[in-house]
Amino acid sequence: MGYGWRGGRGGRGFGQGPGPFAGPSMPPLPPPPPGHMRIAVATMDGRGLASVVAPRFARAPFITIIDVFQGKVVSVKPIQNPFAQAPRGAGVGLGQWLLSSRVAVLIGPHVGPNLSMVLKQGGIRIELVPPGTPVAVALRNIGIAV
Repeated sequence: MGYGWRGGRGGRGFGQGPGPFAGPSMPPLPPPPPGHMRIAVATMDGRGLASVVAPRFARAPFITIIDVFQGKVVSVKPIQNPFAQAPRGAGVGLGQWLLSSRVAVLIGPHVGPNLSMVLKQGGIRIELVPPGTPVAVALRNIGIAV
């Protein structure tokens, strides 16, 4: 009768309950048009290209989604990040949403281990930039015309 991994007295053991992530959720974005690349940037606010990169990715107040075609920005959509205040599982939850929304590149200052694992498994490229970097500058640094 111990307090082992399977729960013991009063614990929710492995494989029981709702799972490791029971936080907020977001419906995925429609896929980008053929030939377009989707970029996600952790931002401090919803000002789009005028915003700056947030200090953390999964807990950033906004995720700005940028679609690019032939090296040029064609759409910018800032989205309030419901995972920013999640009690746990922000990295995994946001990572799964980014994958389902067909993001190809992520731009941020720091990517935690859980988010990094999800992104690497999904083949999403990670571009690290210092917090406070304007989104337009971060895009130009990776060869995107703004």
